[in-house]
Amino acid sequence: MPRALDTHEVKDLVEAWGQAARRAHQAGFEVLELHGAHGYLVHEFLSGRSNQRNDEYGGSEANRMRFLIEVTEAVRVHWPDHKPLFVRLSVEDNAGWGSEQSARLARILKAEGVDVIDCSSGGISEMAPILGKEIKYNYQVPLAEYVRAHADIMTMAVGLIIHGDQAEQILRDKQADLIAVGREILNNPNWPMDAALKLGVEGPFRNVPPQFGYWLGTRAKRGFGTQPSTWQNGLRETGPKADERLTGG
Repeated sequence: MPRALDTHEVKDLVEAWGQAARRAHQAGFEVLELHGAHGYLVHEFLSGRSNQRNDEYGGSEANRMRFLIEVTEAVRVHWPDHKPLFVRLSVEDNAGWGSEQSARLARILKAEGVDVIDCSSGGISEMAPILGKEIKYNYQVPLAEYVRAHADIMTMAVGLIIHGDQAEQILRDKQADLIAVGREILNNPNWPMDAALKLGVEGPFRNVPPQFGYWLGTRAKRGFGTQPSTWQNGLRETGPKADERLTGG
């Protein structure tokens, strides 16, 4: 049966996170992200619904933030300053934790050496706070925009971002500083190359392995009109066609 961690176990976990960062650095990783979202352990401390502790890690908002702050401090001891440190948050969780709390936490985390807040949502309750009753393009981008504006920290946007020009527009509108493309990458592992091609990046095949970059480049020169799967017109479609594109129908 699940049980609450003893206080000394919480402190042991803080040190364990620090040691994990040390190993990650030694292994050669260049970016590290702490997962504080989606109902996992860190998020369980943040949420007033799941955190029922009566020690220094429970009760007040400051106490519920303490675990993640201490983890961040322990990680930065071993993670060099020149390497980016991200924290993923459920900026809205429909369980008492919301944008205002996330912005307050983000300001503290920035002072502790966090560079980017990866803005997602949900995880504590069965309800997904998707800023409305339908999932649509950019549905979680307002979370990144809010934290960016109110915490003066770089943010990363997620949430049904599947077109290259869609991602580019989010950046141009200063709603976020970075874009995370997850499920669309699973659907099309060559998404970055496709997006570069459609956005007119010079030499889009230079950033892929030369074994197939050469052949793709020569085919493109023949002018057969090879449109990649991240064709941006999908954003401008309306009606049944857009619905089919969105649902995979």
